[in-house]
Amino acid sequence: MKSLLSSLSFILASFFLLSCSGRLVEVKVGQKVINQDYLGNGAEWDPYCEAEAWGAPLTEEMWGKIFKRVDFMKMSIVRCMINSPYRYYDYKTGEYIEEKGAESLKRVLAYCQANNIKVMFGEFNPPKPSLKLSTDWVKMSVRYLDYLVNRCGFSCIKYYIPVNEPDGDWSYYDGDFDEYLKLVYMIRDEMSKYPGLTDKVKFAAPDAVLDYKNPRFNLTTADRVALAAERIDSLTGLYEIHAYPGFHQVRSGKFAQMLRDVMKEVPSGKRLVLGEAGFKTWRREDSLRDKIHKELLDKTPLIRSKDGADCSMSVYTHEYGLDMALLAFEVMNNGGAGVCPWMLDDSHSFGDKGDKYNIKIWGMWNIFGEKLYNMPEEENIRPWYYSWSLMCRYFPAGSDILESTSDTEGIHVVSAYFNGSLTVALLNLSGEDKKVSVALPYALNSAKMYSYERDDYKKYENRPPMPDKTGINISGKIKVNIKSDSMVLITEID
Repeated sequence: MKSLLSSLSFILASFFLLSCSGRLVEVKVGQKVINQDYLGNGAEWDPYCEAEAWGAPLTEEMWGKIFKRVDFMKMSIVRCMINSPYRYYDYKTGEYIEEKGAESLKRVLAYCQANNIKVMFGEFNPPKPSLKLSTDWVKMSVRYLDYLVNRCGFSCIKYYIPVNEPDGDWSYYDGDFDEYLKLVYMIRDEMSKYPGLTDKVKFAAPDAVLDYKNPRFNLTTADRVALAAERIDSLTGLYEIHAYPGFHQVRSGKFAQMLRDVMKEVPSGKRLVLGEAGFKTWRREDSLRDKIHKELLDKTPLIRSKDGADCSMSVYTHEYGLDMALLAFEVMNNGGAGVCPWMLDDSHSFGDKGDKYNIKIWGMWNIFGEKLYNMPEEENIRPWYYSWSLMCRYFPAGSDILESTSDTEGIHVVSAYFNGSLTVALLNLSGEDKKVSVALPYALNSAKMYSYERDDYKKYENRPPMPDKTGINISGKIKVNIKSDSMVLITEID
């Protein structure tokens, strides 16, 4: 009996090992550069325009918590947008007040300046619909831009966005591309009156939303990029669009094809970034994600009126970190130049109307959790920070994206070479634990390995991620175990 039990145990153990190991997945990273001089990843980091209206200006302790988290991220690019009535424009009198609410904006820009982060700066909308093509507002807007760039010295502002998503039926411009072009020309003419401003700052255009078509006009996002290339390329330093795809769209490869269609319209020598990016759950294929989103939305005390809420409650889930990383993989592998997710911090109310109980929950945390809501847990780092911070830190500006392939569906890879250092990131979305063999183009020296796995955010306790292994020295191939629904990143970068 004892012998029989021993034999049975051996058979069961052997079966278990075989079932866990499965076929070795082959991944190859080549030396061929498929996307040169990547601009880098970052985030939408708006300067807390409504904080004072909420009665919650940021304290030094709050700033310190934010800076500690972004210190690890080492973002390369930031989109920073303002609402002029919370800044230089007095809504009642129409006066220009330069220093109104400027402190928090200066803190964000000073951080970007000190850390060599390129900034796309701009305004969400004119202060009133009646001012959308007003010379009075254009003069104020450009005067404020000059104040920041020339008089305050924020040379980190490289690109200007005169208005947010002018293609949308929610915009004052309601998709009218001719009106958008007229605004761009008006601003350019006004900028030329300030010494050096047009040399220091170019436009980021056309700020249109991928996979959206305004019902008034037969124009796709690719059409709008093509029109911008035709009409204002000499004024445009960076082509910039927004993307809020479905989870299935990205995982199925449909998003990558849409992006490639847009990339075809970008002029040679110019780059395209996702200035806003995130996931929405309304598409039929994402019905399960939508159910989870709605359940979480219904439970949160941060939103008192669920009608009209603009949130992605998926940011509380582990899966969101996987999908945001995959979105970056697709951009990097298909010729894009950068990704700025919406957003770093929960700093907006719906419609920017000042309603603190209808905030946009999209961020990596909510810095107002304790001060505004008596909910200190909302200041905790949400799971997706842990994957996204790795995608920012270890794919810095100047990286050359290398050609990478996987022989197994559900195993995704992106790799880059930066100043003699190699980084390889792997995503396992196959539904099973996998053993992966990665063929390397160069030997790894003193490399480290990070993982993004379920519940990692609990073990880090609001601290930046820590490597699982350090001192990796290997050439030829490296074998890695990747759990289902997880990411592994190997890098030589400090």
